[in-house]
Amino acid sequence: MNNRFIDPSTKRKDTIVKDKLQYFEGFPVFSIIEFNIYGNCNRDCSFCPVSNPLVYEKKHEGISTELFNKILDDLVQIDYKGKILFSAFSEPLLHKKLENLLLSAKTKLPQSRLEIVTNGDLLSTKKLKSIFDAGLDSISISMYDGKHQIEHFNNMMETCGLDNTQVILRRRYFEDGNYGITISNRSGLINSNEFRDENENAISELPLKNKCYYPFYMILIDYNGDVLLCPHDWSKKFKFANLATQNLWDTWKNKTINGIRKKLASSNRNFNPCNRCDVLGTVIGKESFDGWMNMELNKQ
Repeated sequence: MNNRFIDPSTKRKDTIVKDKLQYFEGFPVFSIIEFNIYGNCNRDCSFCPVSNPLVYEKKHEGISTELFNKILDDLVQIDYKGKILFSAFSEPLLHKKLENLLLSAKTKLPQSRLEIVTNGDLLSTKKLKSIFDAGLDSISISMYDGKHQIEHFNNMMETCGLDNTQVILRRRYFEDGNYGITISNRSGLINSNEFRDENENAISELPLKNKCYYPFYMILIDYNGDVLLCPHDWSKKFKFANLATQNLWDTWKNKTINGIRKKLASSNRNFNPCNRCDVLGTVIGKESFDGWMNMELNKQ
């Protein structure tokens, strides 16, 4: 596990998670709320389960503005100041009301940080300007095709008067023995060993016997309001609430997810989908994990 390739962007994410950690009613709040705002992607990458119709059904459906605003109101109740990320299992730029979602989020939660992860295929100078005008703080562009994309997106960035803290270019094409990404098997849906850094050891034995911090520092919301365990559960096996009818803060504290946290805190990943996952889950979020552990100790 010590020779795992770590995505260079991980350091930035870790800093945000630390800086955005807050408490509400003595309970550590997620530093990131990630939205899967659409049911489709315009690409079919081999390392992505979306490319396999046997495990992922593409749908031309997106989160409604009504549901999104309801979830924002839940966040307002806890004075949320963390990161709101549009990413997950889809291409966010496919959502036709993306600017409306961004504007609502920045209006209701002005201290939150709004970020998008995109493959950049649907990005134009006009679109880039409009999403930043709507309140976006940064966009990460995953470049899958090659170095020539750098000049393309740099020109777009310069035209819009944006800098490289606002538009972040992420290499996702093969170079120097890797794809620039910490690859995972998407909870058993792909063979991640095919995409590892050339210096990494293959992972053959599952479940892993180590802690995982994901459910301690972030929460994932699907476009229909389902709350999923983490962004690596691409098969959407573990749904423990739906925010169309349930409250976000109550969900974050409920017995189901707290039971999962207790298992992961003791390095027990022997349950679905974690028993099929090869994610090294301790790279980010230790402060959130420690905050939860201290809260549990104080209960005793």
